Amino acid sequence: MATLVVCLPSAVAGPSVSYSYVRSTDGEDVFVQTANPMKTGTAAALPKPGRGVELVAVVPAAALSWHAVDLPDGLNANSALLRSVLGGLLEDQLLDDLENMQLALAPQTRTAANNQTWVAACDKTWLQGHLQLFESSLMPVSRVVPEFSPHLGPTELHAVGEAESAFYVMTGASAGGLMRLPFSAAALPVMPKPAEHETWQIFAEPALAAAAEHMLQSKVNLLTRPRRWLDAANTTWDLAQFDLAHSARSRRLKIITGGLQALLRAPQWRPFRWGVLTLILANIAGLNAWAWQQNRNLADTRAAVQNTLTQTFPAVKVVVDAPLQMQREINVLRQASGTVSAGDMEVMLAALSRANLGGRSLSSIDFASGELRVKGLDNDLQQVGVLSNQLRPNGYTAQLEGDLVVIKPESDLSRASKLPAGQANK
Repeated sequence: MATLVVCLPSAVAGPSVSYSYVRSTDGEDVFVQTANPMKTGTAAALPKPGRGVELVAVVPAAALSWHAVDLPDGLNANSALLRSVLGGLLEDQLLDDLENMQLALAPQTRTAANNQTWVAACDKTWLQGHLQLFESSLMPVSRVVPEFSPHLGPTELHAVGEAESAFYVMTGASAGGLMRLPFSAAALPVMPKPAEHETWQIFAEPALAAAAEHMLQSKVNLLTRPRRWLDAANTTWDLAQFDLAHSARSRRLKIITGGLQALLRAPQWRPFRWGVLTLILANIAGLNAWAWQQNRNLADTRAAVQNTLTQTFPAVKVVVDAPLQMQREINVLRQASGTVSAGDMEVMLAALSRANLGGRSLSSIDFASGELRVKGLDNDLQQVGVLSNQLRPNGYTAQLEGDLVVIKPESDLSRASKLPAGQANK
């Protein structure tokens, strides 16, 4: 993901304050393309991140203090009381008023509870001022990360800062997480020693490399500030927690909104917009053509059914419901020839007599309008279901209506009797 990483200066936010920044597309290409990737400028002069670019603010090591705390049982990162509890735990460790401090828990605390965790603390007014300045410059910050963060892995020693204000930052197991020491020989006696079979990784900024090698009597690896800032941006840290978390969500929403506005208005997205519009119009035209073809097929099918009716029964002149009228004409022919149909009482009784009623006897039988109504199954839904399954191969269905079981042909021949004879025989 493309990233614009800005390091926050120690000065209070203002229009004339200069920021150091570095840009990268994938975290590596910026260091190959240019020998000096770090740039500086005021907030208004910084390059706009643009759509799909994450703006990350780095809080320098000198602006942060770190504290290890044990969260009480039953308290986790989602608790509403967490901020006040942290204030009580850190009250004796912080020199400034708790209300003026921005506190942030280590990322793993978001999913782990009841364990020791690290808490970062910095000046809330200072941090909030810089975030608001970027927001007013239409460059909302998506995440706030520390330049260094504590860990208990292999020990690393970094020599960082300007020559007149340089210092050491030690992270890892030997440092107990994180430790900051002056960049001078006087700090060496209090600096932890490597454990047995432990090898430290020693890094220094190019301007401090020679002095660090002379002071430590060891070879150092060069690590530029842009590389270190980008490594910090690639962590899962976000110092914008508690009160600042709501502002962070608002900033992210503005980033999304800004991206959508650019998509809808920016000239470089005009071909994309035309492509989407063309795709939508093509889909609408295709759906209309498909609907027209389906309607035509349906009309052809109806015409074929009507032709079959009028050719088979020339006496039918007006077609209202072709299948129903055809069934009506068949019934008339069947009655004229003296043959029985599925809707006759004797045929339905014969089908019922072949069904298994579970040893029950029917108390009454009534026939009307092609429906056979029987009583005696005592509202037994299971027995009615069994009866319906037995009658279905003979073309009948059974359903419960009150205390009656209604048996009728699946084609529902009773509908034919409701069609006016004048219409059916025209």
